[in-house]
Amino acid sequence: MADTSKFKSIGIDLSTYNKLKIICDKERRNIRQQIGLMVDIEYEKQDLNSNVKTLGLGTLDRSHSGN
Repeated sequence: MADTSKFKSIGIDLSTYNKLKIICDKERRNIRQQIGLMVDIEYEKQDLNSNVKTLGLGTLDRSHSGN
């Protein structure tokens, strides 16, 4: 089982999942990377400033590239 202090599960409807999967395949990212990128972009777009701590690839590599 995943470490819940580092990872959280989310539920999305099947239609949204299928769209996300197509985006992921096109961008050559896994779902976790793609969601992280989308959230980072929206977070910056809304100019939010808080003490939210991130874990994972977004913390290490802001490019979120799937290469």
